[in-house]
Order: sequence, then C-alpha cells, then structure tokens
Amino acid sequence: MDFIEKLKSKAKKIEATIVLPEANTDNRVYEACKIILKENLSKIIVFGNASDYDEDFKSDNCIIIDIDNFDRLEEFAHSLYELRKHKGMTLEVARETIHRPDYFACMLIKSGLADGMVAGATWSTANTIRPALQIIKTKPNKHIVTGIMLMVKDDKTYVFGDVALVENPNVEDLSEIAISCAEFMENIIGEPARVAMLSYSTKGSAKGEMVDKVHLATEIAKIKADYLIDGEMQVDAALDSETASKKGVSSKVGGNANVLIFPDLNAGNIGYKLTARLGGYSAIGPIMLNFNNPVNDLSRGCNVNEIVDTVVITKLLV
Repeated sequence: MDFIEKLKSKAKKIEATIVLPEANTDNRVYEACKIILKENLSKIIVFGNASDYDEDFKSDNCIIIDIDNFDRLEEFAHSLYELRKHKGMTLEVARETIHRPDYFACMLIKSGLADGMVAGATWSTANTIRPALQIIKTKPNKHIVTGIMLMVKDDKTYVFGDVALVENPNVEDLSEIAISCAEFMENIIGEPARVAMLSYSTKGSAKGEMVDKVHLATEIAKIKADYLIDGEMQVDAALDSETASKKGVSSKVGGNANVLIFPDLNAGNIGYKLTARLGGYSAIGPIMLNFNNPVNDLSRGCNVNEIVDTVVITKLLV
C-alpha cells in the first residue's frame, strides 16, 4: 500500500464532512467529488442546484446547498455581523457577504454543519484564507497559520515548512512553525518527528542576524514542546549522518531529520521545488496548519488527484 493509500485508509475511519465550494464552477473539483464519493473517502457539501450535478452525487454522503435559498441564511448573516462588527462590518454588508461561497462555507464550519473546507482551484489564496482567519480563526494556543508541504518518494516522507504563507517569520513564528510541523508529522503521518532548523550555519560555524534568529527559535521550540528539535544546521548536516558528525551535530536529528524548517518563505519555496524537480519527490500541499477547523488552499494549477489528496489530508486534520 503506497503512502496516499495509507492516508485514505485512515481518513475513511473518520466521521467528517468537507465543503468543496467550487464543485459547481470548476470541472476538476466536480470530478474530484465524484472520486471522493465513489471511494467513500468523505462526506461532502457542494453548492448550487441539484440539476448542476449528475447521478454520482445522489448519495447519502453528499449534501447540495443552494446558498441563496438556504433556510439559515439570515442567521448566518447575523452571526457574521457579530463576528466582524468590531472591524466595521454592518449587518447590511454581512447580508451581502454571506452569499459569497467562501464566506458561506466558513459559516457552515463555524455553525458545526461542516468540519473543514478545501478551496482555491479558481480562487486566490486570499479568498480562501482571509474568510477562514476572520471566521474560523486559529487554535487558542497558536498565533499564526502556517503552510507546509509533504514531500514523498518511495518510503521516504518529509515535512517542509513554511513554504506558502509566512514570508519572513520572526523568532516566535519560526518556533511555532517547527512545533506545528512536528505535531503534523507525529499525529497525522504517524512517524516520530526529527526537526532540523535550517540555516547557512551549523552550530555557530557562521555569525549573523539570520543565524541568531534560527538559533533562538530552536531554543524556544525546545522549551515549548517535547519534540526532537535541533539547530541551527545546514541542510547537509540535517540529512547526512557523516556530515552531521563532522560538523558537530550530536543529536538524533543530525543526519536523520524528517522535518525541515526553513528560515523564511524564499528558502522554503525554493527548497521544496528543488526537491520535487531535481530529487523526484512528489509535493503534496500546501497544507494549512493551526486553524480551529481545517481549511486547505488548492493551487490554481491543481489536478483532480491533488484535490482528492487534499480532501483526505483535510479530513485527517479534523
């Protein structure tokens, strides 16, 4: 059983409903929904009219909602107003905004009618993330949402973070990204996390503001959470045991890291794309961590299988 099939098997055991608000506007999402229903991967909610969908959607696992005629629309508008009035939103604006699929989907989650959302095949990242930040918000013990990538090849699995959202994380941000990635590796992937805090320096081999940031973030992460976390270190020391030993990395992370934390978004995005293009790894994601309920943003270049995989991971995060 390959990696994705293992995740699918785990997801099938979880009771959850995922909203796919673009199923009636994007054929890739439409086809992904058909696979999800056929393979019994998740209960789903889609938008539009019953006439928009074929026989494959006539399932106990699929709910079709016509937003404009939803019987709780006024209630949702009032709830949105209460959530956003401190930012200047009026009830009139809330009544208009609730007709938007992105905001309506988030209110379904907020109300408990759904457990997570996968969107972004046609929307910008902002359209997916902004309503989620405003309505679903981050977990009580988290202060940022971070975008990570799963890198998979044969029997090897790595978590890379942040590769999608946090452009220039400060020390606190970086420590939280490290902890969130470790949690994902252990709780969702089911492997012990060995977290390398990456830098152009290994254990003080170079000096500078960027090195100091990674070093301090490592110390904070170690204090906050009981995971194997070490740094700062160069990527060769993180992945090769002999190099780690030569460069003075004595922890179990050196040469054995499976979670790589990059110092900023430039490095993270470049790192995962190099690993995919030159190393032949499959990149699954980005996966958004730390929302109260899982919300994941698709690439606008995504294919049907990537949408299905994202729904599976979103369900695992419920």
